[in-house]
Amino acid sequence: MTLKEAREKRGISQEKISRAVNISLKHYQNIEHGITAPTVNIALHICEVLEVDPRVINEWKDRRPPA
Repeated sequence: MTLKEAREKRGISQEKISRAVNISLKHYQNIEHGITAPTVNIALHICEVLEVDPRVINEWKDRRPPA
């Protein structure tokens, strides 16, 4: 699940999430578009607002090949 899908599923605007997490709208948009990686605290707070497990967000999954 992408951040955008999770956000749209909850019916929340980017602006509302950015306000809830206390970051700028532009910063949230950059996170959602994969331009910027959030800190762990911001990522967890976003997931709390969206009521999703951070491990299901595609942008944050470990992309390294298994050892």
